[in-house]
Amino acid sequence: MSPTPGRLCPKCGGEVREGWRVCPACAAPLDAETRTIFQESSSSTIEEGRFPAGTVLAGRYRILGLLGRGGMGEVYRAYDLILNQAVALKFLPQAQMSEPALARFRNEVRIARQVSHPNVCRVYDIGFVEGLHFISMEYLDGEDLGSLLRRIGRLSQDKAIEFTRKICAGLSAAHERGVLHRDLKPSNIMIDGRGHVRITDFGLAALAQEIALGDIRSGTPAYMSPEQKAGREVTVRSDIYSLGLVLYEMFTGKTRSETSPSEHIKDLDPAIDRVILRCLEEDPKRRPSSALNVAMALPGGDPIAAALAAGETPSPEMVAASMEKEGFSVRTAAMCFAAIVVLVAAGIVIQSKYGLLARAPLKLPPDAMADRAQQLLTLLGYTDHLDYIDYGFDCCEQAAVDNVNRYDSARRAEILASHKPPIITFYYRWSRDRSSVRNPTLNFPDSTDFFRRLLAGVRLLMNADGQLVRLEAEPFNASPINRPVNWDTLFSAAGLDRARFTETKPESTPPMVVDGRQAWTGTYADSRTERVRVEAASWQGRPVMFEVRAFPPAPPGTGAAGFVAVIVLVMLLAAVGGITAWRNLRLGRSDRRGAMVIAGTVFLLGFGAWTLGPSHTTSPMEGHSFVGLFGALGQLSLVAGVMWAFYLAIEPYARRHWPDSLISWTRFCSGKLNNTLVASHILAGIVAASGFFAGISGLAAGLWIRQQIDSIGSASQLAGAWFQRGQNGFLLALALLLMVVLLRLLLQNVWIADLGAAVLLVIVVSTLSGGISAQAAPFFTITSLVWMWVLRRFGFLAMIAIFFFGIQSQLPVTTSGWFAAPSLAEHLIPVGVAAWALWVILSAQRRPATESAA
Repeated sequence: MSPTPGRLCPKCGGEVREGWRVCPACAAPLDAETRTIFQESSSSTIEEGRFPAGTVLAGRYRILGLLGRGGMGEVYRAYDLILNQAVALKFLPQAQMSEPALARFRNEVRIARQVSHPNVCRVYDIGFVEGLHFISMEYLDGEDLGSLLRRIGRLSQDKAIEFTRKICAGLSAAHERGVLHRDLKPSNIMIDGRGHVRITDFGLAALAQEIALGDIRSGTPAYMSPEQKAGREVTVRSDIYSLGLVLYEMFTGKTRSETSPSEHIKDLDPAIDRVILRCLEEDPKRRPSSALNVAMALPGGDPIAAALAAGETPSPEMVAASMEKEGFSVRTAAMCFAAIVVLVAAGIVIQSKYGLLARAPLKLPPDAMADRAQQLLTLLGYTDHLDYIDYGFDCCEQAAVDNVNRYDSARRAEILASHKPPIITFYYRWSRDRSSVRNPTLNFPDSTDFFRRLLAGVRLLMNADGQLVRLEAEPFNASPINRPVNWDTLFSAAGLDRARFTETKPESTPPMVVDGRQAWTGTYADSRTERVRVEAASWQGRPVMFEVRAFPPAPPGTGAAGFVAVIVLVMLLAAVGGITAWRNLRLGRSDRRGAMVIAGTVFLLGFGAWTLGPSHTTSPMEGHSFVGLFGALGQLSLVAGVMWAFYLAIEPYARRHWPDSLISWTRFCSGKLNNTLVASHILAGIVAASGFFAGISGLAAGLWIRQQIDSIGSASQLAGAWFQRGQNGFLLALALLLMVVLLRLLLQNVWIADLGAAVLLVIVVSTLSGGISAQAAPFFTITSLVWMWVLRRFGFLAMIAIFFFGIQSQLPVTTSGWFAAPSLAEHLIPVGVAAWALWVILSAQRRPATESAA
């Protein structure tokens, strides 16, 4: 028995017999519930078009029937025999087989294939058969929105909102690829059998930068924007105008008229009425800037949740438009500001009374100390003209802090006031080699021989009273001095009475060539019981080493090994980050704007630090000249480039799995500084940073931590150091984001990963600060846990605020002396920023509702 003519499988189009339950070709069920299609023979009244049902084209596509005709050609339903799936074939009419029409046909495929989104009809390929060109695309078993509206009148408000969000999501995906649809109308929006919304027909779509002036008016006139009809321009906002016309019909069931949608539908939500009218503004600048903004202006819902539910990574624009999080209320913001004022004031009061500078005051500014150092070197016979000089205060040798902490409070106060042994030191480096004085590693007094042997010149260390603590010098090819070294001069410069010292056997190995070594032991004064050891060395009658020690030296460092390890780690991370960044860029999922903000900020802060920082040089060709400028620009560009790559490498993963942590940051990057969420998260970060400052002040009063005073100097030097610490804040915030995301991806548990990140953060802080005492360890542990909670609760922008202002807070503050004004000003900067954030939140509360919605 042969198959009954005209009876076809609805899936593959193969012929089937009456009574069969499954298709022998594709195993599709053929019972009534699956709506088996029994087509009539060729004498049926159903139009088959050029290709009758059952025809196999190109040995691949079996025609199942004609779906429709239009100005752009015939569309058939077919079955792909190779991929075993239903497709739609769109044929270009033979009458339109001109070269411009073919070019437009090919362009549709090229453009549409750049957009991949659940709410956009997928286009597969282009083909040629029997002298006709066709496009294979996704088959949608439904009807277009125009047909649906003609059939039922209008959609319910909830259903129309649902459709609008999906249309906006698909349109936004096209716009993100630079694709303008240019023919958005109800008949080009399909509703499939499952209720999914798909944007179709990219026949007129084009990349924004490729639209010729003569092609601006292409489209359906009834759905064109005013500027498109006038031939002025076609932009994203032109598509937004067309979207507004579609929304007008969906919500009202009528084509656009002079009346507002709410006049047709009395119970229409006012927010819907506003957004439709905004889309239909004559001036493009007054329309929403993106389809996502349209979706966000609708009542309820969140595009991030919709994107994640669809398995998509939300775009940065979608994250910025999310309303998942709201800013602080006025009451909360006011309480945060009050907390900041109280915490900063508490820190200032504690440090002004009990802090390091209150107990170990700095009587002379850096320039005066440098002049004293130069006089001492001249007295010792170092009169050569050396070009490069670097000097400044430093604090604190951990060995000195630990030894001072062993005494009771009275003895501790005596030691700190006398600066013997010194907690605060002043370094003075003088050399022919620029790298010898500008190497930041040398700011640490415990730098190892590995670094010291790289240098040439004179390195002098004094206490805050200008008394010698350490001298290290390299011979400068100077002529020998044929007389013994007068060590009394150096004892006097160190503020020591040589009569209180007895000669002993030397122990230290000088880091330079010497021909004589000596050592003495004694005490500072009758009331001081600490044993003081002096190590000295000379070369051809010149003192080349003189060191005063009142406590055991710190154990030998691992500067060389640590330096090499850091370089290797940075290179490895840079390589991995660069590869991942390139992959993310190639896949089009990177936040390029955020990466440029990170890189640009790091570069500008570093340039500010270089410009305003110290430039102690006697060479007319160095310092802040063009020679130094080119070197600084090269280094800053390298650092900014690395940060750019790291951000591109890690941010897409944070946006995919924890997009809420980037909402305020993406808004900040887009320039929305008056946004309440941006202001709120900055405010939250400053609260945490202010708490850190108050805690640091308490620890400093107990002398349990090292404080950073290397920037104490002129207003310019202090500003330069502020920029430098700000740059370090951005770098550490990005490093923490990298660490947190990697741990979360590896451990698949946010809480465990954040706890691990907090532990690593303590280790990093300990390493950067030269060690944490046992008394300070609980504080830093709790601080790290609080910071991780802030990151989870408020996101990346709050973390940047913490590091930016938290690092600044490690500078000691005083209310008296030459350093009072600049130190107070620096610690009041966070209060000023917090006041701005509070003003933004208060202004938003006073803003009219219509303006807020806009």
